[in-house]
Amino acid sequence: MIRWTLHTHTVVSDGELTEEELVRGASEEGLEGLAITDHYPYPCYPVAVGGIDWATSHRALALQIKSIEYLRSRYSDITILTGAEAEFVEGLNVLERWMHDLDLDFVLGGVHLVGGWALDWSEEEFLKGITHFGSLESAFARYFEAVEELADSGIVDSIAHLDVVKKYNAGERYFSERSPWYPELVERCLRRISKANVAIEVSTAGLRKPVGSLYPSGWILKEARELGIEVTVGTDCHKMGEKVGEGLDRAEEALRSAGYERYLVFRGRKPEEVLLT
Repeated sequence: MIRWTLHTHTVVSDGELTEEELVRGASEEGLEGLAITDHYPYPCYPVAVGGIDWATSHRALALQIKSIEYLRSRYSDITILTGAEAEFVEGLNVLERWMHDLDLDFVLGGVHLVGGWALDWSEEEFLKGITHFGSLESAFARYFEAVEELADSGIVDSIAHLDVVKKYNAGERYFSERSPWYPELVERCLRRISKANVAIEVSTAGLRKPVGSLYPSGWILKEARELGIEVTVGTDCHKMGEKVGEGLDRAEEALRSAGYERYLVFRGRKPEEVLLT
């Protein structure tokens, strides 16, 4: 059984738990390890989306790293990794400079904002992509281009929730994954990720969203496997009352179905294989 999550959040960004509450919960659930990956940097854009500060500062993240060192001494039964969910920003050389002196085990790459479009903030914001870019196809094309740029940058180890654009697409309300243009965008993106030798995340967060399914869809995970793309596993835990390891059994089922026999964890930005047993 999978007993790792490399995607969690605390009060340092948009989570509801302190680092210790998160670690304690993971320990009580019997997890082997977790990475704390708060959104970074803040501000990603001049104005905080939704009226809240949902990402964090360099100083706050550096202090969190020190806090994790302390927690490691208190919780010897679980591995606690330092991490960040690095946010795509236009001009990735700036992000690289902001990241270079942080002592992190793992960097997840997330694309939530593209050209001012907050694609997964709310259903209303999601639909603004149509007017902002002219169509969902054009909006998604820009989203996947941003993912490709992030993968090519060398800044991140794994791409978070690759097909998060389906978050509000329950019952294929807004688009069909079988429309010719959508697989073309996804497959092009996967080829770039493979060439960059970056992993993708199997995220259980989608199970708790309107779409009600894992990120990415099963057919995408199979395509990734055929391209030799490695995977990390994350739960994207944010809230009080959520299990830190929520849905890890479903992630394992998806990995096995796609033909994977292992997943990756990272220490000091170096990948380590964990076999599915």
